[in-house]
Amino acid sequence: MARHGVCKGGTAGRADVEAFLRCVVVGSLPVEGSREGVQFRQATSLCAAEAAALMAEADAVAVDVEAVALEDVSRLAVRYPHVPVVAVAPPYRVVEAVRAGVHGVVPTPLDSGELAREVRRAVSHHRRVQEAARREVLQPLLRLRELAPADASPEAVLRRLAEMARVSLGADRAAAVTLCPDAPELAVALAERRGRDTAEGFWTVGPGRLTEAPAGAEAEDGHVATVALATADRTLGALTVARSARREPFGPLERELLDVLGIVGALPLVQVDLLRKLQQGNQRLIDALAYACELHEASLRGHSERLSTYALAIGRRLGLAAPELADLRVAGMLHDVGKIGISDTILLKPGPLTPEEYETVKRHTVMGAEILSAAGFGENVVRWVLHHHERWDGRGYPAGLAGRQIPVGARVLAVADAYEVMTTGRVYREPVFPAQALEELHRERGRQFDPEAVDAFADALSSGEVTGEAEQAQTRTTWR
Repeated sequence: MARHGVCKGGTAGRADVEAFLRCVVVGSLPVEGSREGVQFRQATSLCAAEAAALMAEADAVAVDVEAVALEDVSRLAVRYPHVPVVAVAPPYRVVEAVRAGVHGVVPTPLDSGELAREVRRAVSHHRRVQEAARREVLQPLLRLRELAPADASPEAVLRRLAEMARVSLGADRAAAVTLCPDAPELAVALAERRGRDTAEGFWTVGPGRLTEAPAGAEAEDGHVATVALATADRTLGALTVARSARREPFGPLERELLDVLGIVGALPLVQVDLLRKLQQGNQRLIDALAYACELHEASLRGHSERLSTYALAIGRRLGLAAPELADLRVAGMLHDVGKIGISDTILLKPGPLTPEEYETVKRHTVMGAEILSAAGFGENVVRWVLHHHERWDGRGYPAGLAGRQIPVGARVLAVADAYEVMTTGRVYREPVFPAQALEELHRERGRQFDPEAVDAFADALSSGEVTGEAEQAQTRTTWR
């Protein structure tokens, strides 16, 4: 006869109960065969029952406490927690059996149907408890996705890691520590429970302050557990949790979870380090390209940096978001990178350009966009560099865009570029004073330049945010 529904492997992880459960019986209990969905099998000894539990050949164990010592029953329940133990005991020993850690009790005289029902109940309840425990353990691990770094600073990662450890392990406080990437200091994040609220903190500690902890401070917490934030080949910091002496110490499962947090929590710190190095590499590339653009003319020294300063002041007043401001700075630094492909004979010509030469110069926006696109810069940077010589009235180049058809970053760069060129001068024109340059911007407001961008720059100048840059530019030694 087919044994439908009988499990042939481990079943401890399932919340449901199969049509047939396998129960190993230890002792002289008058039960065998199948009863109410439970298939009973006699074990010759407690050792045989342990073997069945070890090999996942039993969903439950029924023990006659009159034939097996309660110490052995307790050991069986502790050693094989995935297999519930049901005790068959006389009424006067029921309490003893419960204290031994069994998951169910059936009083004598034994009724095989009652034993089968108790086995099914114990298995079902035990699996629900185990499933809930697994979810509780996995919950903080699922939250680890929140640790993905948004920038090259470890602060956000450490703050989230400390709070995650405190909540997951039921600690009164938790601290995450790592070495600052650009300074010989420790970055420390603390999460502390204060009643129903959580207090958080972040600070850096220099080497000289590491010995300044007050004497006896380590005795405030009765129970402390620490794990290294480490990968296979690197130790990046430490994660510590603490409880007051009035509470229970951290148990084995909690320490295992802390170990997992130490391993997985180190990964976003590695990402922070990689992101920082990537940003440094990108900045070196930007600086090198900007420097190459300025090599052919002495009056261009610092042009890109000053232009970026002006552009950022305008962008902030126009309400650009932080990522757009970051792109605006890069676009400002590299707006003229396309001039690398144009002959110095044309770029440094002191007199008027011929129509053919002017067409060649106009190509620098397209060539710059091509260079930046090939180098992997973002869409904003490429588009803003491409269109930074468009005019509000549509008579600019390369595409003849007008008004708000022109990308906002390009409209900002046009104002910043014009002001910087006017105040520092070029081979083909003398520099003018900042007030004269601002007057020219107002004159071309609504024709060459975006009115809002001109107004934003005028506000930045009047507030003093970029006045120093303008004065510094005016007092520089010019190309003459």
